[in-house]
Amino acid sequence: MTKNMTQGNPMKVIFAFSFPMLLGGIFQQIYNITDALVLGNFVGSRALAAVGATGSATFFLLAVASGLTNAFAIVIAQYFGAGDEKKVRRTTAGTIYIMAAAGIILSLAGIFGARPLMELLQVPEDIRDQSVVYIHICVGGSAGQIVYNGAASILRAVGDSRTPLYFLIFSTVLNVGMDVLFVTILHMGVAGAATATILSQLTAAVLCVVYIYRRFAIFRLHREDFRPELKIIGIIVKIGLSMSIQSILLSIGEMTVSAVVNGFGTDVVAAYTTGNRVHQIAALVFLNLSQAFALYAGQNLGAGKLDRIEEGFKKVALLILGLSVVAGIFIFCFGEQFVRVFISSSDTHVDNVVKVAGGMLRIISFFYPFQGLIWLYNNTMRGMGEIMIPLISGIIELAVKVGLSIMLAGLFGYVGIWYAGPIGWVLGMLPAFIWLHSGKWKNHVDKIVG
Repeated sequence: MTKNMTQGNPMKVIFAFSFPMLLGGIFQQIYNITDALVLGNFVGSRALAAVGATGSATFFLLAVASGLTNAFAIVIAQYFGAGDEKKVRRTTAGTIYIMAAAGIILSLAGIFGARPLMELLQVPEDIRDQSVVYIHICVGGSAGQIVYNGAASILRAVGDSRTPLYFLIFSTVLNVGMDVLFVTILHMGVAGAATATILSQLTAAVLCVVYIYRRFAIFRLHREDFRPELKIIGIIVKIGLSMSIQSILLSIGEMTVSAVVNGFGTDVVAAYTTGNRVHQIAALVFLNLSQAFALYAGQNLGAGKLDRIEEGFKKVALLILGLSVVAGIFIFCFGEQFVRVFISSSDTHVDNVVKVAGGMLRIISFFYPFQGLIWLYNNTMRGMGEIMIPLISGIIELAVKVGLSIMLAGLFGYVGIWYAGPIGWVLGMLPAFIWLHSGKWKNHVDKIVG
């Protein structure tokens, strides 16, 4: 089930590896939007807005765990590419310690930090209590999500992108069924949607861990593997914290934008929520291609095959450019129709919400090529162990997003906010573009492996 990406035609290898990830991304979005679809259609736009208002805060609280799980994959991919099975097992053992610590910290943060965050973000009072409940449950019970993401990252690092897909499909179907049960039959509202999410995540996590142990000899850890190796843990933490810091910076930017959006009322909050859901679906292909390429780059860096990294990057960049243009055209033309799927036609606010969200989507669709490329550049560098340039990229993106969202909102109202993030993509990409094409990355072969 493992796949060595250091051999064979680069484009075929990348596509074969990324296709299950793309399908997984589709199901992940189905997973993510189920709450919005069920709440928007069966409870109303206010419940939808309450969940949407938690997005940036939830992302902020989970940013550290997200960075660490991505770091697991990068380190394991490089050791796997170098053929060092002992280091693969030691790294896996290190991930167990790190995930346990992250799970405890995040649970406490979700329980005690939910209301202060919602107050800080000036979430409208008519939806604030529901938002707090959603964070209490989803972040307070985030252990399942952390374990699943960690296990899935470990499998992808050794070239198995199919198994995480199967468990994600199962989890998605389970989540949909429980959403319907808890929200439409038991009338639990926002709490029901959140409960369905954590239960389905926990189920997927348990199944994935059991599968890894039973099917992969390389991950059957011995007693000596559990002896903490500070060097490996240090590498994971170094890369993971760098990626986490970038995610935290982006989440701070998103929270700032959300706070500005919240000032324009609940209809605009609901529009921002649904618009982002549609946008995330449209960006799935080039997001997953860039994430797949990070692991391809990691394995080939571990094997010292730099020419394969260069060849693969050029081809994937062209593919992402083409796909992002197609996605942008599609969303520009049909964005409003997708927005209507999320809200009941009988909702008295539906027309205004659709109008606002449609305007947002038409603006950001022009910038899709830049989002696709900034993801590819930064993920490529992370796969090769370079942490500073993506961090600089994130800082620039944050500064632009925060500064422009405040300034343009004052000049043009909420419409001005829609330009802040896309302009951040354009300017944030520049450091990565300059560094990668300078050829300096070729000096980083020994960053991790050795």
